[in-house]
Amino acid sequence: MTDPSRLDRYHGVMDPAYTDIAAEHQAPPPARVMLGKATIYAIFVAWSLFAVFVYSRYSQLGDARSYLTGAYDDASSARTYFVTQLATTVIGLVHVDVLAHLVFSLFAASGVAYLVGQARLHGQYRWPLLAILLIPSFGVWASVVGRESLYIGLLGFFMGALVGYVRSGGFLRWWLAVFCVAGMVFIRAPFGAAMAGCFLMTWILVRGPRTGLSTGVQALVMFLLAALVLVVAWPQLDAYIAGEVLPKARSYFTIGSATTRMWVNIADTNELFSSLWWTLPLSLVGPTPGEVLSRPVMFPFMVSGLVVFFVLLYAIQQAFRAPAGLPRKVLVLAWLPAMLVTLVAYVPFGIYNPGSGIRYASCFLLFLVFPWMVRSGVAAPAETPRMRHRGVIYDYRLAELR
Repeated sequence: MTDPSRLDRYHGVMDPAYTDIAAEHQAPPPARVMLGKATIYAIFVAWSLFAVFVYSRYSQLGDARSYLTGAYDDASSARTYFVTQLATTVIGLVHVDVLAHLVFSLFAASGVAYLVGQARLHGQYRWPLLAILLIPSFGVWASVVGRESLYIGLLGFFMGALVGYVRSGGFLRWWLAVFCVAGMVFIRAPFGAAMAGCFLMTWILVRGPRTGLSTGVQALVMFLLAALVLVVAWPQLDAYIAGEVLPKARSYFTIGSATTRMWVNIADTNELFSSLWWTLPLSLVGPTPGEVLSRPVMFPFMVSGLVVFFVLLYAIQQAFRAPAGLPRKVLVLAWLPAMLVTLVAYVPFGIYNPGSGIRYASCFLLFLVFPWMVRSGVAAPAETPRMRHRGVIYDYRLAELR
């Protein structure tokens, strides 16, 4: 790590010994090692065409058809009604189903493209994102009409705004993140609430008072506070999970579904948390080998689940290996807790039916790659950072190059 005493934190003047190193990294990375936005759009368009003309022949596209035909027009849920109105409006304008799917797909692609631009995604940081974009459990549902494509688009814009905010602040990025959090809470409340927590913690770390405490000490303090909040709020949390979440998760799946796991029955909150050691990995991986044998069309999704599981483990490692200081604190204290809350919230909907669970999981898979986005952002040249962070950003960038 570069000695901060050798950098002028107020005027951005570097010690001559580091001038050559800094100059070497002022130019953007060569085009051949950057992930272009055109590639992102091409991937999403390809998935839309695959979902409509190939995947739909072997499996249903979930609620996409119902949204397009207005079957949920009288839905009591505000978010379902909103998506239905949006979908019927789009189909009324384009008149062709595949074009309506492409409209939703391109919105999701725009969010991911914004994230790529803010992260200046290059080099080794590209591969985890490509791994997620190219697996069927993400691509199919991110590229058709539905809540998932809307959520993914908002998540992409949110992550991009957060990466840019960590790098150099920005009033517009802050408001974009707030808007996206509100949209995600509206579309998928449990996942959106986790993103709200991630945003709040990131804002505190970037703009809050400097404590001088290490990441480990702050993580311990945060854990103790979270445990205290959990103890105080446990009666309300228990009532919500046992009375609303678990019954709703069970009611979504019927005995008529070929992929429903009839042997699973999570009765209460205590059972949910005590069984996470096996329900969480199984929910992430999705179909088991036995389920694939009985329904071979699920094989690509089992492979996708294995990719997701190992990307998650690798992402946690990357969070702890990030450069010391702000990048590591954002990943360990903001991203990791939000990721854990998201995963726990997903388990009730992913464990009962791997087929439907795939659709729910597609909403948060993009969030798995956030550690690489932050690390790419601090390693790559950016717009001139704010005076407050000017000396520090060179420290992070040089640390990533080691």
